Amino acid sequence: MDIEDKLTILADAAKYDVSCASSGSRRKNSGRRLGNSAPSGICHTYTEDGRCVSLLKILLTNVCIYDCAYCVNRCSNDIPRAAFTTREIVSLTIDFYRRNYIEGLFLSSGVIRSPDDTMERLVRTVQMLRSQGFNGYIHLKCVPFASRRLIQQAGQHADRLSVNIELPSEASLMRLAQDKTYASVLTPMGVIRETIAETRADRKRLRHVPAFAPAGQSTQLIVGASPESDYEILNLADGLYRQQTLKRVYYSAYVPVGGSRSPLPDLVEPPLRRENRLYQADWLMRLYGFSIDEVIDSGSPWLDLTIDPKQAFALRHPERFPVDINTADREMILRVPGIGLKSANRIVHLRQKGRLRFEHLRQLGAIVTRARPYIRCDGLPARQWPVAAASLPPQTKTMASPPGDTEASSTSAGRRVFETDGSFEGLLSAIYKAYTEPVLPDAIEPTGRGQRGLFEQPVTINTDPVIADRVWKGLKKHLGAKRRRKLLDAFLSGHAGVETMIYRLVADAIATRGGRTGTTHLSTFIHIDKLSRQVRLEAHRMKGLIRFEQTGEDGYLALVAPRYDVLPLVRRHFESRFADQRWIIYDTRRNYGLAYDGRHTQALQMDVAALTASCRNDHEQLCQTLWQNYYVAANVQARNNPRLHLSKLPRRYWQYLTEKQPLGLHQTHGR
Repeated sequence: MDIEDKLTILADAAKYDVSCASSGSRRKNSGRRLGNSAPSGICHTYTEDGRCVSLLKILLTNVCIYDCAYCVNRCSNDIPRAAFTTREIVSLTIDFYRRNYIEGLFLSSGVIRSPDDTMERLVRTVQMLRSQGFNGYIHLKCVPFASRRLIQQAGQHADRLSVNIELPSEASLMRLAQDKTYASVLTPMGVIRETIAETRADRKRLRHVPAFAPAGQSTQLIVGASPESDYEILNLADGLYRQQTLKRVYYSAYVPVGGSRSPLPDLVEPPLRRENRLYQADWLMRLYGFSIDEVIDSGSPWLDLTIDPKQAFALRHPERFPVDINTADREMILRVPGIGLKSANRIVHLRQKGRLRFEHLRQLGAIVTRARPYIRCDGLPARQWPVAAASLPPQTKTMASPPGDTEASSTSAGRRVFETDGSFEGLLSAIYKAYTEPVLPDAIEPTGRGQRGLFEQPVTINTDPVIADRVWKGLKKHLGAKRRRKLLDAFLSGHAGVETMIYRLVADAIATRGGRTGTTHLSTFIHIDKLSRQVRLEAHRMKGLIRFEQTGEDGYLALVAPRYDVLPLVRRHFESRFADQRWIIYDTRRNYGLAYDGRHTQALQMDVAALTASCRNDHEQLCQTLWQNYYVAANVQARNNPRLHLSKLPRRYWQYLTEKQPLGLHQTHGR
């Protein structure tokens, strides 16, 4: 059996295991090795069912001695069987990783001969992968009944370990998987928990103690294959979080596979909405500070499928609402439907600059249609609030001026405009000039943008890299590294008027000549923050969606067309990740790229046709075909959701995605 057939069979066999994140581990590439891992995780594509593809998720083999009724790989199921060799998995993982198809490897297996024999093969595979210099993310599935020694060996090489508990009660497990018990799952979980705790304690005393499963452990529960209620499922998950210190519990809607089995329900379609509500409830317990009793109780053991659990909580507790977003603490803001973790943090931070209005909330990322009935803030009618209008606090600094018009603007007559060469260094030079001039500028704009007013007073500012560097360092002192970074992010958006907004925000924080400070409106802070988030999101997406093609023995090329100029933001990521290979990332929209020679990265401009002419060789064609086959095999057709797929992976990215080209067609042909 060739590698293409093996990959199709063993990717299809692994796709029902949803615990496949790549977050939680910070693995640095300190030398000339291949790969690293980011704590936030990176999605590299999305299948037609809308699920993130982050790792190469495969089985070592789908041969299994067990006969679990819910599993497609059960021994009684008549399906094609296959097995990878260790070298095939290592080669496939490294080839996919070098092309930025994946963040790492998710490796599981059917049980061959015995749990220890299977676990030993899994450990040997990841050991060989690490010995080849692979420094990317590895998630290893531990086999129930496996010995303590093998589990501890696995954790020395893997970033995350997991043992699937599968069903929400031991009675259901015994009925549908007679070869397994809760003890066979909970015992390995306990070994992982204890070893993680011991290793962390040792690392506090001795710096060079090797990490053990730094991304922790997770498990999976199948939803809909057994009769347990949502309350029983969430109560089990809550206990696993507290007792086994799990990082995640994943919920997988049951999909009938491989023929009907009498003990299983005859479902027309997977219970996807129920799965979604369980995830929402899980997030409330893990991240939002809700107790399980606030989310669900034994008297009403099923989650409402028509509304999300947070809104259901708000409707059950009208006495806690509305919440004043300008005065309430973060814990209470997090209980408002439509306001998430990031939005709540932004609200708490930005309300220090002035009172927030209703129109600001949308810019901060809140879903205002959900939040409106449960909040009190400026800009909403007083009759919505159960207090007298006269008792409301005075509205200060709440004017919602247009994003670019953040001061009482001068008339176009006599407007003083600093004109730059359009670079960020030019903007910093202009800001420095503003602090040395007796008359402040009304605006800073790049030369040639827009029609100049009849009575405008343009002043050309020469870019000085030395002065720009001094200003950049000074901004860190006055604004802090995080706020300073947001200025660069916003600038890279290319938004009209962003230079003036940045200048006014700086003037608001740092006194100008004569002790004068700016009068920047809250709208400017919010708009700069919004632009920064948009640019950072595009940069994060590009880290996963860039596709390299091999152009020579050790050279790789990627073409991209991002919405914003994000190459400066992703440069260090790729320098670290692919430190042992030469690569070029070329932005076809802005006609420039970055070239890394193994030591240094330089900007370049080249003819795209000349770049792609050398991208054709047999091994590259095979890798692209394998990736396209994997992408198809990893999709669960019963879960297909075109709308979700397009929202996660908009069409504007498809042009340079290998998996979105016709099967068997070399990527450069589609360009």
